[in-house]
Amino acid sequence: MSKAARHILGVVAGLLLTPLLMLGLMYGSGQVAYAFKTDFSPSWLGAAVLAACAVALGFLAGSRLSPLASLVTGLGFTGMGTVLLIPMLYPSGLADLLPAPLRWGFDTLGPTGMLFIAGILLLTASAFPSRWRAARPAPPAPSYGPPQRQQQYPPAFDPFQPASFPPAGPGEDDRTHPMPR
Repeated sequence: MSKAARHILGVVAGLLLTPLLMLGLMYGSGQVAYAFKTDFSPSWLGAAVLAACAVALGFLAGSRLSPLASLVTGLGFTGMGTVLLIPMLYPSGLADLLPAPLRWGFDTLGPTGMLFIAGILLLTASAFPSRWRAARPAPPAPSYGPPQRQQQYPPAFDPFQPASFPPAGPGEDDRTHPMPR
């Protein structure tokens, strides 16, 4: 894959996954928080949505797709997390526009700084220089020809060669050996 195509796919993935992840995190944390507030029971649907969002965030942080995917998503999460952390910037009317499960998650994630932390994590993951380089091509495959015979010292026993007893060592001439044949 060319470098340009890799980065274009990274930007597209970042632009598509940012709102989906933000909605998923809000919905999942809202469901879990509501279930614990009402009857202190787990919300398996909320936990599954949070787990799927965690897998997607891990994919963005560690994939070889492009660091632009984690950069775009990290900028979105950091921006929204910053707005929700600063009290004078907090859009109080925005939460009223959201449906109930998303509003509970919005009120859970905003003041705790979880969106801000996730954004900083993604920005840090895109900062490593090794992520900006394309993958190196694989080394050429070895050729499978006849095996090369390596010389062994002392020479190995070969049943198809005339034997000398005891075998001659390296540098010894068979004619000067003291044992008769």
